[in-house]
Formats: sequence, structure tokens, C-alpha cells
Amino acid sequence: MNAAQVDFQQIRIKHILFKSKVRSVLYGGALDNVFFSDAGPISQWFVQVGNTKYAGEPELYTLQKTHKDLLSNAQHLFSLYRNGNIDQAHAGMKDIEKLSDRFQELLAQIEKRLALRADPV
Repeated sequence: MNAAQVDFQQIRIKHILFKSKVRSVLYGGALDNVFFSDAGPISQWFVQVGNTKYAGEPELYTLQKTHKDLLSNAQHLFSLYRNGNIDQAHAGMKDIEKLSDRFQELLAQIEKRLALRADPV
């Protein structure tokens, strides 16, 4: 596995954890405010890895924006849940899933292009 593959595997794992933690909060788990902030692990990946090593990749900006949209949506769902709109919060997971699919697609696009550069056919 090359360095880019490791970098993108790290963010993919962090993203899967993000979705899991959103679902957990919406089903009564504790909210980790730091995790769901700009200090959280995915935001930090962009600061430490993404924006330094992959700033030239066209999808990186959209990937980062998609993550910010995920954070914003998650906060909205947490607010609904806290205010007793539990069914509405649960239904909102479909929006998280759509954004997650977009996030995963963007990651795959970047990875595919980097792999082609590393191993031209």
C-alpha cells in the first residue's frame, strides 16, 4: 500500500466512524462535541494531510465542503433530537447517508486518479 492509499484509508475509516457516532447520538449515545467540530479527526486530516499533500487534486475542495455539510447536518439532527423531535432526527439520517455516499465517491475519484498516475498503463 502506497502513502496515498494509506492517507485515504485513514480518512475513510474516520468517515465511517463519523457516521457511526452520528447514529449513536441519535439513538441515545453521548455527544462528543470535539469530534463533531473543526477540531475533530476528519477536519484535522484536511489540515494535516489533505490540504498539504493533495491540495492540487480538483475534488479536494468539494470533499472538504461535503464534510462541512455533513458536520452541519449532524448538528441539525442533534438539535432536533435534543428538542424531542426524535423521529425527525432519525429520518434525517437519509441526508447524512446521501452526503456520505458523495464523500465516498469523491474519495474514490481521487484515489483512482492517483493510482493511474503512480502506475500508468
